[in-house]
Amino acid sequence: MKSIENLRGAIVGFGSIGHRHYQNLVALGTPPPVVVRRPEQRNAVFVPPTGTQVVTSDAEAIAAGIDFAIICNPTRFHADTACRYIAAGIPVLVEKPISDRCEDASQLVEDGIRYGTPGCMAYCMRYHPAYSSARQALLAGAIGRVLYAKAWFESYLPLWHPWEDYAQSYAVRKDLGGGALRTLDHEIDFLNWCLGIPETVTGCSRRSGALHGDADDTAALMLGYPAGVTATLNLSFCRRDRSRGFEFVGERGTLRYRWEEERLLAVAVDGSVSLLLDHRGYDVNQMYIDLLADFLGIVAGGRGNVAADLQAGIDTIQVCCQVESNGSVRGANT
Repeated sequence: MKSIENLRGAIVGFGSIGHRHYQNLVALGTPPPVVVRRPEQRNAVFVPPTGTQVVTSDAEAIAAGIDFAIICNPTRFHADTACRYIAAGIPVLVEKPISDRCEDASQLVEDGIRYGTPGCMAYCMRYHPAYSSARQALLAGAIGRVLYAKAWFESYLPLWHPWEDYAQSYAVRKDLGGGALRTLDHEIDFLNWCLGIPETVTGCSRRSGALHGDADDTAALMLGYPAGVTATLNLSFCRRDRSRGFEFVGERGTLRYRWEEERLLAVAVDGSVSLLLDHRGYDVNQMYIDLLADFLGIVAGGRGNVAADLQAGIDTIQVCCQVESNGSVRGANT
């Protein structure tokens, strides 16, 4: 069994999230990871620190004797890339979504079972204090039986990474597996985590024409969960006044959270409001660190307990695929 300080990993893709994982790994005490960057895909904004071993293929990274890999390249390549490391016996942490295609995601999970190699999803919102506290409150019956729920994540994509041209981002390109439905799938995973696997899925994802690119920029879903629970979900790349949050309505009250307010509230049937959590001042990078710490525990010998396995990735992408098969992906300029 290795100590975390002796685990050396590889980061595949070095954009914003790859850069974040690199910094957090070093902060946790691991040796500087190998960085895998295709020559034609190098992001000039993020440059690996001096002394970092940079390679241009997964084969080179594997040959370097790494202990784990974090998959951060565009969505279209997540599953195929992760399969290479899984087959080599190297545990993987896969950035969300697991893939843009259900068949590729299923193959990855099957390979993990076949080779006996651990695989985890980087659903960091499961480590956010408001989201994890809400789930705990639901499990504890804080609002009684859940009747219905709603969640949303609506923001303006051009403001995400102001240092780059968003029109070149994977998020707006179908060929790279982008689109609001898949890119904003944290909310789908969160509802699944709290309510189970949806029994019915309806909705649509569309391209409004407000942004450049050929992928969907808005989506509206209605999910039917066990025990008669219905959840609605709205996702968008087009809202300039960013809004994110959730509500769970139960027989004895409502759980309510607004990202902008940074407080989780419980509203009783008599209208009284209880503060369950105030996380103002919370550094959101902490959820990424906590996720990595759990993953490294697994790599080191099973001590960790990552909140989301690869099956969670499949459960989420299946929702996306069902929306597209039942709804519409045609938009204003398609």
